[in-house]
Amino acid sequence: MVQGGLKKASKTSKVTKNVPKRMAPKKIAPKKATAVRQAVMTKKHSKALTAATEKLIASRVGHLELVKGTRKELEKKKEKK
Repeated sequence: MVQGGLKKASKTSKVTKNVPKRMAPKKIAPKKATAVRQAVMTKKHSKALTAATEKLIASRVGHLELVKGTRKELEKKKEKK
């Protein structure tokens, strides 16, 4: 009996590792009363620190526009006009 031709082996596909997206670190809320108060104060003052930093950068650069007032204040001014 005559044998058939040899079968060509299929090319192996490139192996890629399936790496899942890393989870964000968990934020653990403070439990002690003093730590809770400290966390609240830090949150309040970080907003003021950010605003002061933005003003400083804008004054040094010179051409950045600063938003005057909070969003609520700006909306009230628009309603009055």
